[in-house]
Amino acid sequence: MKKLLYCIAIFVLVVILCPINVYGKQTKLKKPAIGSMVATSKATVELIWSPVKNAQKYEIYRSVKKKGGYEKIGTTKKTVYVDKSGKQLKTYYYKIRAVCRDKTANRTIYSPYSIVMKKKVRKIAKKTAYAGDSLMVGLVNYGKIKETKSQRVFAEVGITTTRYYNSDLLIQLAAYKPDRLYIMLGVNDMAGNPSESSMNTIISYYEAILKTCIAGNPDMEIFVIGVSPVGKNSSISMKKVNYYNTKLEKKLLALKNVYYYDLALDLSDEEGYLAAEYAASDNLHWTSKAYDTVLKALREIVKGY
Repeated sequence: MKKLLYCIAIFVLVVILCPINVYGKQTKLKKPAIGSMVATSKATVELIWSPVKNAQKYEIYRSVKKKGGYEKIGTTKKTVYVDKSGKQLKTYYYKIRAVCRDKTANRTIYSPYSIVMKKKVRKIAKKTAYAGDSLMVGLVNYGKIKETKSQRVFAEVGITTTRYYNSDLLIQLAAYKPDRLYIMLGVNDMAGNPSESSMNTIISYYEAILKTCIAGNPDMEIFVIGVSPVGKNSSISMKKVNYYNTKLEKKLLALKNVYYYDLALDLSDEEGYLAAEYAASDNLHWTSKAYDTVLKALREIVKGY
């Protein structure tokens, strides 16, 4: 009997001094890792995170400042959440935590919060403009764009970047104050294969054009379209085009709300030239099919970033 009582006493001491994890390892939740946050063209913010083992649901919190003021805006069993309640042009901070219910212990288990990430809600574009040279004029000529009060083209055949800056087109474009601008200039500047110094001058005028537009509407979304690939038999050097596009992208992406689209991604053949199905007879302009391909790509790009 004494031996039995002694064993019971030892057991009680072990329980007191070394408590058993009655919840088990399965109830320990790691903090979620946010994989991406996308501001969509519909003025929503989409959050995507990696799944947490044993999580039954996730809580999403939002604040207008990084430290403090967070409110729970939603709960989901999925690993994606779309915030539809944010105000346009406002920046929000987000964090997430995983949740599960331990029925054995009759308690709720919470993971640590994810790292805080921020995103600015985009403005829904009510007016869109297309600016540039003959390739942009083709949008109208091929019937791809129908000009209305909410959609206009500001383009001219043969115009260079420098001339565009000094033209009435820029004055009209700035006065229009679009919410979204697609601009493609430079192919005419590539004629004669400009030097490094000339390229820098061209890009400086391009930058001035964008700054003029931004001054009229600071929240304008601008999508710069790189110089198009040319056909293999064109007098314009693809090497020059590629080099120019690299410099252009690096310079203009430093501006507010400016994004870059490389046409080579969709229009080039295996050698890097304008693919035959997209090249007009002069190896410079586009076929109708090229416009369909580019517009489709732009629609995808503008959906979210």
